[in-house]
Amino acid sequence: MAAGDERPEILDARRAMPDYMFLLESRLSPEQRAVLVRVQELAVAVGYNLYLTGGTVRDLITGATLRDLDFTVEGNPSKLARELEKGGAKVLVEDEHLRHIELLFSGDCLGSISAARDDYYARPGTRPEYRWSSIMEDLRRRDFSLNAIAISLNPASRGLLLDPANGLSDIERGEIRALSIHSFTNQPARLLRAVR
Repeated sequence: MAAGDERPEILDARRAMPDYMFLLESRLSPEQRAVLVRVQELAVAVGYNLYLTGGTVRDLITGATLRDLDFTVEGNPSKLARELEKGGAKVLVEDEHLRHIELLFSGDCLGSISAARDDYYARPGTRPEYRWSSIMEDLRRRDFSLNAIAISLNPASRGLLLDPANGLSDIERGEIRALSIHSFTNQPARLLRAVR
């Protein structure tokens, strides 16, 4: 399809989409903006796809205070964390099993970097086996639809909203919807998260 030959309904949908990057950049503190830029630069340098995910995206959409920045990478988060440490960030928690790292950046900005992963439970309530995955698989394995939303931070798709579980609609309706019938049997602590 040649440039300019796209169907009008596709162009209308693109015009109607909220500008998530503008919303994000206008709501971040200067310290959070600096962290966002630095993490994006490092992800590009190592060739990782990077996404803003979870509570950060949910809070951005609902207008709640952005307390921290949650990143998910299609790759090894430790590689990014080591580079961020060289720039002054401090690793607060590193869970190699979960492939999740919590960091404190300059300006007291909190953040986390997690690997896109899929969880496999041999039996309900047991510790899962974690496998590397794509961002879409990662979002589909999350607990609630409102936490299964991501914003792409990749150069070719920056600002693209990924919402495979229709979490945006649930946020608009004020609903909390579990993504799996096994959400609470696999991890009973999720009941507390739902109440919060």
